[in-house]
Amino acid sequence: MSEKLDTRESFKRRFLVWLVPTIVVFLQRIIGLTSRKVELGKEHFNSLYPLKKPFILCVWHTNVLYSPYLNKNRKLAVLISESKDGDFITGVVHRFGNGSIRGSSSKGGSKALKAMIVHLRKNLPAAFTPDGPRGPAWIVQPGVIAAAQVSQVPILPFHYECTKQWIAEKSWDKHRIPKPFTTFVISYGEPIMIPRDLDEAGFERERLKVEKAMLENKNRAEQKAEELRSKSSRSTRSELNPETRS
Repeated sequence: MSEKLDTRESFKRRFLVWLVPTIVVFLQRIIGLTSRKVELGKEHFNSLYPLKKPFILCVWHTNVLYSPYLNKNRKLAVLISESKDGDFITGVVHRFGNGSIRGSSSKGGSKALKAMIVHLRKNLPAAFTPDGPRGPAWIVQPGVIAAAQVSQVPILPFHYECTKQWIAEKSWDKHRIPKPFTTFVISYGEPIMIPRDLDEAGFERERLKVEKAMLENKNRAEQKAEELRSKSSRSTRSELNPETRS
């Protein structure tokens, strides 16, 4: 009896791991079709990806939901935790034409880090959420620094904000959830090389440097999204009140 229950639970789990990513990807594509993109710092991305140079795309956990969609078909190896939630994220990542390496700082970290370095040394890009999977939010953990240090591949800060979005205020990462008919403001920071030879103090200095660059890139996207929202609001008021037009 217990074996039948285990089989039933296993089937149910496999079905959900297929179904949930399928629905998420469908909804993301629909929202994507109704939206537009504004890109900041695209020259930093263009200095690497089109030239087939490897890099580590560094993405705050608050951007986990739509980053696979915005970076589809780039052959990124995304570091994803071995949690049950990670199974769903993996399904979404794969459906958007990227790969995954399972592990995190809390579980499977050493093995995952080695696999990530092997991937980078094949001149292929990778992606980290440096404050994932459990936070604290917007604090860079050591793993991404170690991967960049050993592989000698630059870290590329990445962030998106939307002019129309929900923010999950009760979640630890204040997750961004785009609304239909939004504008994605995508911002890339300057690539950051981590020196190979570092003592403990030097490693911490580089970690703080990356964290600062990530936060500045996040602020740049937020400011641009707010600017676009204000511009849209003024335009709407002008249309509703013709007398205010100059």
